[in-house]
Amino acid sequence: MTTSNKNNLNILDLPDEILLVILNKMNTINILYSLADVNERFNRLIFHSIHIRNLDTTSMVINSYYDRNFSLDKNFLLRLCEKILPRIHHQLNELIVEQNSMEHILFTVDYPQLYSLSLVNFQEEILFQYLTGDSILHHLLTQQITDLNIDVSYELESKSSLILSSIFVLILSKCQRLINLNFCQLFSDRKIPIFIYEFPSTSCISSTLTKLKINVEKFDDCLYLIRNLKYLSTLIIDVKEILLSSSDRNNKEKLPELKYFSLTLIEFTTHYDDQIIPLLRRMINLTELTLFLAVLKRYTTYIDGTK
Repeated sequence: MTTSNKNNLNILDLPDEILLVILNKMNTINILYSLADVNERFNRLIFHSIHIRNLDTTSMVINSYYDRNFSLDKNFLLRLCEKILPRIHHQLNELIVEQNSMEHILFTVDYPQLYSLSLVNFQEEILFQYLTGDSILHHLLTQQITDLNIDVSYELESKSSLILSSIFVLILSKCQRLINLNFCQLFSDRKIPIFIYEFPSTSCISSTLTKLKINVEKFDDCLYLIRNLKYLSTLIIDVKEILLSSSDRNNKEKLPELKYFSLTLIEFTTHYDDQIIPLLRRMINLTELTLFLAVLKRYTTYIDGTK
């Protein structure tokens, strides 16, 4: 091969096998944005050789620590809905959408194989309206979705929210097939705690949920979840604080289903012995335990992980 021929090489000169290796290392939405409908060969590789199962339709731009934009370019969103989704919707298993584009994406086509849905950067009030209204999102959550990830937009004054707590309760009551729920733990810097222990015990019941990631205000909330979600095998929970008057502190009921427990405590605690230890002793089949705690030792027998 001459030097001139080498200089004239481009991506179209590569064999399909090499192109597929390259495409498989790229983000799916970037592939669709850059290469869909460029030519017949790319279309064949994208829509036939690559069986697209997972689609992330967000594109994060960080304007500041608290200001992030996840929306797709409007022109590409239009092309995605009109030209691309009709060709791949029947094979999608996992989908990530953000608030501003969700209606366009979910209402364009149906998703018969979809089981995992991530709702990113939603305002609490808007998400609550979708959950309580009669929409395609409501249908998907009640009839199809087994894996659900929730992320709400961060506001400087964000604290524990009654709306966000109500959203969690709604999800448990409506999502009849839900197995895995990540509630506001998608991003480590946007973990808004909720309080739920004041809700009626019948509000937080699920016979299907086995894995939960969540942030709560008090240790009472953690105990409330464990008491009511009896089929949990994995619980990853951030707790803001532990108070002395935990409502379930004397409960000795065993928790045989729980296999993995991760507890992160945001504030210092003096209640390791009288609150945390009694709970751990109830987890008789625990195989993995992760604790991130700030314990004031002068009030406890706790020393460190070496004993």
